[in-house]
Amino acid sequence: MNLVRRGMAADPAAAALAAAAALRSLEAAGVSAPTVWVARGARFDATAAWDHGIALVRVATAEGAEAAQGVVRAVGARLVLAATDLGNVGAPRGDGARLAARHELGLWPDEHVLVILGAVRDPGGLGGWLDAFDRELGADPGTPRRLVLAGLTDHGPALSELLLRAILHPSVLVELGPDVVTLDLLQAAADEVVG
Repeated sequence: MNLVRRGMAADPAAAALAAAAALRSLEAAGVSAPTVWVARGARFDATAAWDHGIALVRVATAEGAEAAQGVVRAVGARLVLAATDLGNVGAPRGDGARLAARHELGLWPDEHVLVILGAVRDPGGLGGWLDAFDRELGADPGTPRRLVLAGLTDHGPALSELLLRAILHPSVLVELGPDVVTLDLLQAAADEVVG
């Protein structure tokens, strides 16, 4: 289940949670020396940071920055406070776009992510995807998996029970009618895309 809101953290609690999620993402990506860049504002290139194995946590306030920095310091990770420090931390990894997209969507780097794009016109179609996903989870419990259902614009009364099942599923992310930016993030984050 996603606990981190997308975009800039607007309050200290959200910023602290975003920093913890960023550290978890670095661990899942196999980054041995975790580094987090706490940046105030939105005009920073997350891909460039993640390319260097640095998680970018965007915050809106000074209080949020302090909370995020406190989390990073509490675990003994390195803290980056300026874009000029990016070049001083590790060589580019080349997977920054994928890692940045996954972090922004609340998906872990070690998950196998299947994205289903587009309308599901047949009520059984959504049920079929959910059943198949549950079978995969049961068949290989050692592999973390995530199913992302995006743009289910044709959902209606016939799909409401199945849609509720998807929303409540701990390993399913539902993006109803995502915008262009979210669709780009989903494409970058996915291991497989259907639709």
